[in-house]
Amino acid sequence: MNTVKVGEAPGKVILIGEHAVVYGHPAIAIPLRSVRSRAEVAVTRGPGIELDAPDIGERVRPGEQPTRRLAPLVRLAESVLDLFGERDVGLRIVLRSTVPIGRGMGSSASVSVALVRGICNALDRRLNADQISELANEAEKGFHGNPSGIDVTVIAHDAPVYFVRGKGSRSISVGPSRFHFVVADSGVAAPTSEVVAAVQEARDKDPARYDSYFWEIGSLASVSREILRTGSPPEMGLCMNRAHIALQQVGVSSPELDRLVVAALRHGALGAKLSGAGRGGAVIALLRDAADEEGITAELVKAGAQAIYTTALSSN
Repeated sequence: MNTVKVGEAPGKVILIGEHAVVYGHPAIAIPLRSVRSRAEVAVTRGPGIELDAPDIGERVRPGEQPTRRLAPLVRLAESVLDLFGERDVGLRIVLRSTVPIGRGMGSSASVSVALVRGICNALDRRLNADQISELANEAEKGFHGNPSGIDVTVIAHDAPVYFVRGKGSRSISVGPSRFHFVVADSGVAAPTSEVVAAVQEARDKDPARYDSYFWEIGSLASVSREILRTGSPPEMGLCMNRAHIALQQVGVSSPELDRLVVAALRHGALGAKLSGAGRGGAVIALLRDAADEEGITAELVKAGAQAIYTTALSSN
């Protein structure tokens, strides 16, 4: 067996634009580097793919039928080999991740991007971020059915992105202010595919109502992009608060998420909202400055947060 090569990728959070992004409206996503996925890949003597995911206790050997959760990743590995004309090559892959599953932090996208990078490194081949995200999004379809593509895009680029489905992504310029965020994991898992499907069903029954929500959320994402450029955290907070209200109207918040939002705002956050598909998952809160982190973190834990992560945006 050849030397093991490694591919890594961060998690992500949606700053603003959830659900609306599925229907062609803009969204902003940022990487969450305090959680990561890692793919350890080695070329083997015989053909076939062996994939081990010890974090979820699942494994598939060459010639075996993969489990439902591993099947999209096996197909992704095969697609990468096909791309390079290396289908006769065998791979031994071990996947590990600290990205919480079902919390809106891009667990499947992170693993998929790490897998593509690991295979590229094992084969001594190179792909750019757009090529990686395009490949990884095929696996996302296996996991979620109708993904917008924003998760794999922000994770593959490992940088904040302004994303419109079907039109790709644009980099985001951050102005003179530093934006400090905390991300609170509610501890409640909510499969993205189920929530997206439920919203789709509701929209089909009342398209005018739901499209108005999506237009508002998309408009807030457009405004937020300009706010980040000019550097006004208080205005960013207002946009986040309004976006959470719109997502409540869409029907994707929950008592646990609302409780975390209220706790953050009550104790000094400039803005707070659910992040991701909703009905579980995480809340993202914008701090006045880094000095507020300890106090707001303590209050979020009191309000039920199972874990706290931090991230920041700045011109640096």
